[in-house]
Amino acid sequence: MSDIAQETQTFFSLYGSGHAPADAIHDFIEAWHETGDDEQRPLSEYLGMTAEEFGVWVITPRVLPVILAARRANRPLAEFVRPFVEKLRADANPNDRSVLFALGHWLAAHPPA
Repeated sequence: MSDIAQETQTFFSLYGSGHAPADAIHDFIEAWHETGDDEQRPLSEYLGMTAEEFGVWVITPRVLPVILAARRANRPLAEFVRPFVEKLRADANPNDRSVLFALGHWLAAHPPA
């Protein structure tokens, strides 16, 4: 057996490769909580997300495909969040008001380059 410890794949690496559905993130979050003091990484890192990606995901889990698309394109996340927000606005679902409010503030803090 090798002395090299193999790290467990993160949620996001599994999600990005199609080996985990979006809702599997909850199992990873539960596992992180159950690690106690053994796990020293922040939850975002444990899940395989940057702090920026995690912050957007916390606003709405529906943004996971947007995060994945930004990564695959190797482009800033804000470039992909903007069209997502525009679609939510166009859909005009009253249940999305708080999401639109929070993502609007997030976008204001991440102006186009």
